[in-house]
Amino acid sequence: MRGRLPGNQARPRRAPRLPVAAAALAATLGMAACGSASETAATASSAARSSAALVPAGGASADGGVGRCAASDLTVSLGPVSRLEGDQRERSVVLTNRSSRRCAVSGYPGASLITQDGTAWDLERSPLVSPTRIVLAPGGTAHATLRYLPADTGVPGAFEATRILITPPDTTTPSTLTWDGGPLLDQSGATHPGTYLLALQPG
Repeated sequence: MRGRLPGNQARPRRAPRLPVAAAALAATLGMAACGSASETAATASSAARSSAALVPAGGASADGGVGRCAASDLTVSLGPVSRLEGDQRERSVVLTNRSSRRCAVSGYPGASLITQDGTAWDLERSPLVSPTRIVLAPGGTAHATLRYLPADTGVPGAFEATRILITPPDTTTPSTLTWDGGPLLDQSGATHPGTYLLALQPG
C-alpha cells in the first residue's frame, strides 16, 4: 500500500521548531535584562556621585554602613550668636565626634532651655531643613541651627534661661551648657513660636 512503511512503523515526524523560537526569545530577554542592569548601575553610579558632591570638607559624609553615635562619642557646644532680619537671632548647636571611630547622627538633638528656678522649655523642631544621615569621622562635626527671639531682662513675658540641655539624637544622655544668649521671648505655649531648632546638617 502506498504511503505506509513496512513493519507498521510510523512515518518520522519533523523536529519541532518551538525550542528554536524559545531560544531566540530567551536571548532577546537576556539582552533586555543586561540593558536594564546597565541602566540601573549607571543610575546608581550617578546617584553616588551626586551624594559625594554634597559631602563637605569638614569630616562628615553620607554612609549607610556606620553605627550611630553614642552620647559618649560626642562633645556638645554652642556657636556664636548671629542676628537675622528683625529681632530673631540664631546660633549653632554643634556635635563633635571625639571618638576614634566613625559614627552617624541624624534628625534633631533634643534642646531644653532651663531657668534658674528649674523651669524648662522644650524647643520645637522645625521642618525647614530635611533630616539626613550624617557620618562623622573622628573630629568631624554636625550642627543644628537654633533660632530664637530675644527679650529684655526683667520684662513681662521674658524667659530668663541660664542653661540649655542638649541631648544627641537616639540617646538619652543630655549635656548641660551655660546659656549666655540672654532672655528670650516666652513662647513656650505658642503653636508657631519664633524660637525653634532645625535638623542637623554637616559641618
